[in-house]
Amino acid sequence: MVDKKIFLIILFFTIMRLLVAPSFGLGVDEAHYLLYGHYLDLSYVDHPPLVGWTQALFLQLFGDSILWARVPAILLMALISWECYHFLLFTKATKTQALWAVTALNSSFMFGAIGLMLLPENFLLALIFPIMMSVLRIEQSSKIRDFLWLGLWLGLAGLAKYTAVILLPPIFLYIMTKRRYDLLINPRILLSLVIGIVMILPIIVWNASHEWISFSYQSSHVTGGSTIAFKPFFRSIAAQAGAYNPFLFIIAIYGVVISLHSKKSAILLALWIGLGIELFFIATSFLKPVLPHWPALFYLLFIPIGVVALIERGGRYATTARITIIISLILSIAIHAELFGKWGSFPDYKSPFRDIYGFDILTREGTSLLNTLPSSKKALAVTNWAYGSRLHYYAMPYRVKTFVLDDYNRQFSLWEGETPIGYDLIIVHSHFSDIPDSLRCETLESLKKEDFFLNGRKVDTIDYLYCKNYQGKKNDK
Repeated sequence: MVDKKIFLIILFFTIMRLLVAPSFGLGVDEAHYLLYGHYLDLSYVDHPPLVGWTQALFLQLFGDSILWARVPAILLMALISWECYHFLLFTKATKTQALWAVTALNSSFMFGAIGLMLLPENFLLALIFPIMMSVLRIEQSSKIRDFLWLGLWLGLAGLAKYTAVILLPPIFLYIMTKRRYDLLINPRILLSLVIGIVMILPIIVWNASHEWISFSYQSSHVTGGSTIAFKPFFRSIAAQAGAYNPFLFIIAIYGVVISLHSKKSAILLALWIGLGIELFFIATSFLKPVLPHWPALFYLLFIPIGVVALIERGGRYATTARITIIISLILSIAIHAELFGKWGSFPDYKSPFRDIYGFDILTREGTSLLNTLPSSKKALAVTNWAYGSRLHYYAMPYRVKTFVLDDYNRQFSLWEGETPIGYDLIIVHSHFSDIPDSLRCETLESLKKEDFFLNGRKVDTIDYLYCKNYQGKKNDK
């Protein structure tokens, strides 16, 4: 019988996230994926369509609000917690050990964010446990239904994120190390393959009609440059340690060490998959810094495994694990409370809220200035793609045109449907952006400068620039 305490733990974190969810603005990534829902399509430039389809469904059912935009992430994190609990029980962890592990997972800073903001990673994390259980059942009995389920789960993973393809080599290597060569030549594996391919057909069809843009974008986005350097590697590791909580980061590493000596099939499969993901991103981090949420699957597997192993050892190891989790939980609650109340005071331009505060206000002010222009061909604009999604989203109620004067992400050009050449623009320029001195305008002047304050401290300074008759950038051909 399932311990009722797991329901209470999941309920506690779910209620906390529901209370916090509507209290702060959209982040750069989640705003982008919310726009996917507004521009429903077979796929998109930078990611497969599952996150967009989910947002579109919630938009249709519940309307457009920040709360409902975040409910899918909250529900998925509850599902992930439930799946993690059952996976640990499958590995012969006790109910108490599994409860502590799920608490630790939800107390991690990054999983707190993933539990609030809907990203493609959310779906991949929710799918990894069904994928692993399907592989383990196939290893045990090779029933046709398990091959069907594996194809379904892998197909959904492909619809969620392109890096789902990284799951295939570890699964193959796991089967090879178990010397189950018969599984690789079993005709039923073709069912998994066919189902997976059929499910990702929307991505293939969309890319075929868009010059395979997603694949070229992903290759350049992940690898970045061609020069190997240690600085981005160390930055990536430090970012992961901070994002997941330094204490839980160490526990995850311990989980890897323990898994290396395990003889349990479920732990060995988790080891192959988790290490496969982490080693891939470690390799790419020598070319370009890796964002902390990219290798989230690694920490999803090894934080719980590490917690179970420490508590299982007993003594000071178990005590240390429990104290670490309690401290992490308190810190997590404090962070959510700060997100809700925003009571802290930070130095000017050092606020952690700078990316989630004030975009509704600056868009409203930009629109107000735009309406004073006599031109009939006018629009709001930003020079950095990172601000584009939020400007576009918050400008929707005002029904004004928006442009992103940055070629980094071509998704905006597909949504905009035309070039900004010849438009009179109000450029919303942040203190944190580069000065747009490469813009070619008939005239370029500042109409207004506005400071955004929180608890008496500057969060950002916005300069509203009037670019008359925009003609592109100086380095454009």
